[in-house]
Amino acid sequence: MKIACVQYGPAYRTVSKNFERVRQMVHETDADAIVLPELAYTGYFFRTKDEIAPLAETVDGPLCAALSRLAREENKAILTGFLEASNGRFYNSAVAFDSEGHRAGHYRKVHLFYFETRIFERGDLGFPVFPLRTRAGELQAGMLICYDWRFPEAARVLALGGAELIAMPSNIVTTTGMLHATLQVRAFENKVPIAFADRTGSETNGEETLVFRGESAIVGMNGELLKKASGDADEIIVAELDPASSRSKRINPFNDLFLDRAPRYGL
Repeated sequence: MKIACVQYGPAYRTVSKNFERVRQMVHETDADAIVLPELAYTGYFFRTKDEIAPLAETVDGPLCAALSRLAREENKAILTGFLEASNGRFYNSAVAFDSEGHRAGHYRKVHLFYFETRIFERGDLGFPVFPLRTRAGELQAGMLICYDWRFPEAARVLALGGAELIAMPSNIVTTTGMLHATLQVRAFENKVPIAFADRTGSETNGEETLVFRGESAIVGMNGELLKKASGDADEIIVAELDPASSRSKRINPFNDLFLDRAPRYGL
């Protein structure tokens, strides 16, 4: 199964323009499932709820309806970040559509970063694992968003729930050298591949500018870095994965990563 990460810099506050860019990149991408960045249609750097209110949509709104049609027309699964409104609250969310255009998964970011803590509610959907149909077959998928990468429990919950792929829409602004090493460890310790789709470019709000890191990556279930994008270019990376191979957590005839855990000690 071919998994892709689309890396690009969304135009700030311009949903229709960004969607058209995404449409073109999805069309050009030869992959069965495609992961796009965090807040991929609105841009990222907002300080107040008044700034995001005109841009936010419900999970049943026009943007998600258009993404559903795009997935169906292209016969490709799409997993993407978006700015969600629900009952007067705002969430930094991700949604997944299968290759037939059905909404398969929905996640709201649990670990909020920087100004996100002022404008978004903490995610309240937990860490769902869901079946995702693709033209190459079905897999069990889970989603995390950006800062969730710093919390090993998040990836572990998805793995314990049966995830065969973790899609991670992101807008990374930190420069730590531990990013990719940590993603490799997350995959290795759970025996689950990770598709990390980051964005590029910069955004200014007031006197502060955020520079986004890029360097999207696809990590195999044994922690190997299969593909890595550049830091500053719009780029699509694709890797061949066998998600079903992550179902068994056995590493030798005597040891199984999950059966050897010690839950009585909180492990």
